[in-house]
Amino acid sequence: MGFFETNGLASYSNVGDVVVMAMVMLMGILLMQSYFRKNAGIKIMLCILAEVFAAAIVKMLYRAVVAKPHPNIQLAYCLREIHYILLTFVLLMYALYIFEPLWIPQRKQRKYMRAMFCLAVATVIVEILGIVFKFGFYFRDDGTTHRGITTYLFSYFMIIGSILVMIIKYRHRLIKQVFASLIGLNLISIMMVVLQWKHGSSSYTTFAYFVPIIGMVYMFHSNPFDVDTGAVGERFFAEELEECLNSHSKMTIMLCSINNFDELIRSSKELKYEFYQFFRTNVKRGVLYSFPNGRMLLALRAGKKADLSDTVSHMLDDFRKSYNKFRHDYKIIILETSDKISNTQDYVNLLDYIESRMEFNQEHFVSDDDIERFYNSSYILRQLEDIVQKKDLADERVLVYCQPVFNIKKGRYDTAEALMRLKLEQTGMVFPDQFIPLAEKYNLIHSLSLVILNKTCAAVRDFIEEGYELRRISVNFSEIDIRYKEFCSEVQKIIDRNGIPYDKIAVEITESRSDADFNIMKEKVLELQKLGIKFYLDDFGTGYSNFERIMEIPFDIIKFDRSMLIESNKSESSKYMVNTFANMFNNLKYAVLFEGVENADDEQNCMNMNAKYLQGYKYSKPIPIEQLRDFLSKAEEPEAGAG
Repeated sequence: MGFFETNGLASYSNVGDVVVMAMVMLMGILLMQSYFRKNAGIKIMLCILAEVFAAAIVKMLYRAVVAKPHPNIQLAYCLREIHYILLTFVLLMYALYIFEPLWIPQRKQRKYMRAMFCLAVATVIVEILGIVFKFGFYFRDDGTTHRGITTYLFSYFMIIGSILVMIIKYRHRLIKQVFASLIGLNLISIMMVVLQWKHGSSSYTTFAYFVPIIGMVYMFHSNPFDVDTGAVGERFFAEELEECLNSHSKMTIMLCSINNFDELIRSSKELKYEFYQFFRTNVKRGVLYSFPNGRMLLALRAGKKADLSDTVSHMLDDFRKSYNKFRHDYKIIILETSDKISNTQDYVNLLDYIESRMEFNQEHFVSDDDIERFYNSSYILRQLEDIVQKKDLADERVLVYCQPVFNIKKGRYDTAEALMRLKLEQTGMVFPDQFIPLAEKYNLIHSLSLVILNKTCAAVRDFIEEGYELRRISVNFSEIDIRYKEFCSEVQKIIDRNGIPYDKIAVEITESRSDADFNIMKEKVLELQKLGIKFYLDDFGTGYSNFERIMEIPFDIIKFDRSMLIESNKSESSKYMVNTFANMFNNLKYAVLFEGVENADDEQNCMNMNAKYLQGYKYSKPIPIEQLRDFLSKAEEPEAGAG
């Protein structure tokens, strides 16, 4: 009987190890061509792949040595021990990798690793002693082998069992798909080892150790690229940016926002080809990230600012040429990392902030002033959130300004529009264009509206008590306010708590586009009008106007936007159109108020169009509501009615 047969080589085929080597190389190529952050996890993964590859080579070398007629026994011993030591370290590294997704604390990590490392070392020592004292695996003098105690098999079950215990113990920290995959792959690995041991085979030993690693690569490091654009998911951007900031290196960030870009590039072969050509031509380095709503972000890292500037300039030139072909609306923002920006999320928020204030088909280089305005905006947002959280209807940070309204028929000021301002410690006075969009975007506007209503009612009470002639003050509410179920009861309670007549307050609202909001608005208007509260339709003539809906809601006053006044001065036909609207509302018993009256010509023009009320800088800029006394007259007796 030859050495080949007596040593069980007939039960070994190198196919298993060759397949493992091929798979490791394939996975290595795919990982290197995919996008990944060079964090601890990926370093461990690459180390595991290297160990598996080396174990497969060593196993094949070992089998080649022992297959010779007169093998080098010492070399065979060394190769066999190196093979199993490498596989044992594959398990140890696997355990080390799995700590992060399981969120195992550092203290317990050290405990687990010490135990498993000690087991691995003990296994090697016992295996060597088995060779020396002839109680384990060793070669007999006739060239045959004695298997003895299989210590490596014992250590395999102990380590893989410990990993399974950890996965099951901390399963609530994994999504169910990942948990099921990890359990299933480890069970397959165990089954392969058991079957090989039972049948005396070792062809797929390396592959059995490799099976859980395949699952980890797929579950935790699958390709993050979008196959249409080559862009990486947005979550990876935060990791790269954080690494860049921690290393104090510079990065240029270019954000391009194109409406429905994802659909456009999937549906248009021409656009996709243009996109590929654009990046092949312009982007020699850098990573492209995909953000929601058709936003693409390119991160460029370089040592020389001049190189980045040239790259950006060339890209913009080529982008404009592409835009002229396809004419898809865009916004482009260019931002360099700065010491003025404190963390990674602020960069994302800054880009959102800049983009929300840009017009389409513009490019914007972010300046220090932009950064300062952004941080002011962030501070304002925090203050708005604090105002909402405290629910103080008399919050001192919210100020009431007003603009007096001139009553043409009576020749005096007897109404006004309440306006909102903020006065904050760090920024001082804050105007509506700075905080209203924020309040509406983050659903904070309703609380502010109630504060303004309360403070306006308090001022009205003071005016009445002091004997001033005041018909009403209007307060602006948004569609968001109207949607609240408690809107009517909240308005009523605030007016009641200030002890003023309901007809001293008017509600200003803009027309709603949606059917649902329109029906809600109509319901709320009718409910509050029963109490005597007046309603103004604000900004007539801007954007959307539906006469059928306006007729359905019994507004008391229609406010013509300044754009209507400007339009009336353009031509006779424009003047006729605006005049017709005003006369129509007058005939239907709606009072017409013109906003934006700036001079005597504007005033005369509005009077010629049968306006009843005028408002604008000709009479007064917005003033603190306390100064409204300077415009009001003392009332000889309470005035009844409101028109």
